[in-house]
Amino acid sequence: MILLTAHAATDLETTAPFDGRPPEPCRTRADAMARFEGDTLFYERIVPLFCSAATEQACALVAASAAGDREQIQHWAHTLKGSLLTVGATASADLAERIERAGREGRPEGLPALVRRLVAETAIVVAHLGAPNA
Repeated sequence: MILLTAHAATDLETTAPFDGRPPEPCRTRADAMARFEGDTLFYERIVPLFCSAATEQACALVAASAAGDREQIQHWAHTLKGSLLTVGATASADLAERIERAGREGRPEGLPALVRRLVAETAIVVAHLGAPNA
């Protein structure tokens, strides 16, 4: 599970996650189920894979950001974006796209805060999708 740092929590106070409303478990599941066209068996197979992969990808993105490695920031933001899109977390995927683009274009200003926000949003999605009876 991804842990929120004090910095990430502070950043979240000034930036609204997703569409301005904290994701609710039923809405998060509904978004994912819509992507899977209501296929519950597929959902049950994919969600655990997503939770594991997204957590690893977010951790790798944090490490790349801490190292200032633009190429790895771009790579991990792109990879995480794909994972988030798979489960219908489009607003978080849009944030990953912003980070990917900033890495590609060499615009490091504000990247650490964006990475912390994306990690926090990813943790929320993982928590909601991974929760029993979500």
